[in-house]
Amino acid sequence: MKKIQKYMTALLALGVVAVGFAGCSDDDEYTLSSVGAKPSDKFNTKIQFVSRLTDAPLITGDADYQALNEYMVGKLKKRENAWLTILDRTDNSCLSDVMQLSVDTYRWTASAFNKLGGKTTFEGSTLFFNEPTRLVRSVESGAGCRVTSLSPLMKGTRTDKNEDGQVVATVDVSFNINFYTVRFDAADQLAAFGGETGVMNRIKRENMNLLMIGTVKNDLFGTLEQTVAGTDPSFKVYKVAGSGEYVLFMLAEERFWGFTGVETESLGNGIEAYTVNVMW
Repeated sequence: MKKIQKYMTALLALGVVAVGFAGCSDDDEYTLSSVGAKPSDKFNTKIQFVSRLTDAPLITGDADYQALNEYMVGKLKKRENAWLTILDRTDNSCLSDVMQLSVDTYRWTASAFNKLGGKTTFEGSTLFFNEPTRLVRSVESGAGCRVTSLSPLMKGTRTDKNEDGQVVATVDVSFNINFYTVRFDAADQLAAFGGETGVMNRIKRENMNLLMIGTVKNDLFGTLEQTVAGTDPSFKVYKVAGSGEYVLFMLAEERFWGFTGVETESLGNGIEAYTVNVMW
């Protein structure tokens, strides 16, 4: 009798499973397969990118340094209102000023090297962040171009709203992200970046959820879009700002990050501070 009960139990279990499979229609299968992750505008973080968007160094004299100091110490309150700030084209002509900004804001720095501008001059940017990081890497993408990466601690917020759209709570959120920056100024650099064996595929295979913010020559922005789409159409290039020599852009896989807007503040003498708003 016990054996019969055992076999009956097994058959009933199989019957339930069979009914479960039979109950899944083609519509259900389509719905399940079409579910995909995407960023939500309830999550927000801000990244500052300070640049002239030209081929000129950021700091050309004491007035430029004072403007940057007032912005980073006053506007950003040293590190209180910022977790990642990029100063574009902090070439070595005023390197001591950049280091003084690090001291005045109590922030860590890393150099995003681009290229040598001569025998004694290098071109690049400086990244300011609030927590130490063990690894800053760069990968060559054609002559005179390097993609720099680090994993800083991101700080953002989650905003909860009720059915009427009113904010009921704002919660601080923080975690380490895979951040990249680059400056493209030649077509061969984009050719090295895209393609099956290019830099983009190499870095995305390491970190699919990468977030990149950088600059590209204005007349090469369309080429950048085509290069990225041809390499992996799930990645998108956002035009953040710029109508002069360079464009400020953001690049990310659409499931992980989205561009939601930019706030621009003029610091004088052609220097603009762009606050890039990003959702995830």
